[in-house]
Amino acid sequence: MGKSKLLTFLVLFIAMPDEQDRMSALPDAILHQILSFLPTKHSIQTSILSKRWIHLWKFTPAIHIPYNEITPSQRTFIHNTLTQHQALKIHNFRLHFSLGITWYPDLAVQLQNCIEFAISRQVQTLSVYADLVAAFIDPQDYYVLPSMFYSHDNVRSLQQVSLMGFLFNPNPPSGVPFASLKTLCFFDCAIDDETLNGLLSNCPVLESLTIDGCHRSHNFKASWCQRMKLKHHVLRCRGDDGLNVEIGVSSLSTLKVHGDLMKISFTSLPSMVEATVFRCIYSPYTEDFCFRTWLRNLANVNKLGVDSWFPQVYLLLRLML
Repeated sequence: MGKSKLLTFLVLFIAMPDEQDRMSALPDAILHQILSFLPTKHSIQTSILSKRWIHLWKFTPAIHIPYNEITPSQRTFIHNTLTQHQALKIHNFRLHFSLGITWYPDLAVQLQNCIEFAISRQVQTLSVYADLVAAFIDPQDYYVLPSMFYSHDNVRSLQQVSLMGFLFNPNPPSGVPFASLKTLCFFDCAIDDETLNGLLSNCPVLESLTIDGCHRSHNFKASWCQRMKLKHHVLRCRGDDGLNVEIGVSSLSTLKVHGDLMKISFTSLPSMVEATVFRCIYSPYTEDFCFRTWLRNLANVNKLGVDSWFPQVYLLLRLML
């Protein structure tokens, strides 16, 4: 039994009407917090317990709709949940779904409404995953982020953002800084270099950045993150795209790079303690890669992870001596 199902069972069991309904005697604020650990569907199910519980779920500081294939009934559930939810602030908004092999063009409006809803409630952790892989969607048809994501005053409250399957329009408005954003993750998104640079320059306290399998990015410079004292960076290149990567942030302590078609250059990284570089092959795209310089700039690393490309390069260097 999963944790969420077990917690649901305990809530239902403890709150069943009896002579001493200890759970229902708790203050609303505590019950809201307890319900916030449940998937929203299970939280709603507690409304059958008694009159006291009918509306409690509507004020939980979290909405969690876990990974599922999107269907018309699922879309109706999402719509009804947001329509009935009444909390003025939510700490956590998570919506994860897969399209399967079905493409819903009109789902774009609903997704925008979800993000706008979360931001309007001063959300702190925003995680929206639209898994489009099985539907074979062209990146230019990915779901577009609403302009509210860039410009609403409440984005100052965001602390963690994870997005999958979204298209970032070029040159979005950047008037409002992501003043509290410390963790930023993009998975299978479409974002060009200039837009990414502009977005990162608007995140003054960013500490952790993940860019995984994104489209339209051809050059990434960690110096874009120099001002925000970036500490953790994960970069995964798509198999069919070449990518120029320049890593040179003095505050960076952990780095994970995955992908064959990369040109990677490092400058001095005095704070680096852990680095992982997975490439599988020594690609012709990286033939000017300076192995000795690369190792020299990782002199402070305590833990270095590599795979099959490393012995290939090492053997090549030995043959050249």
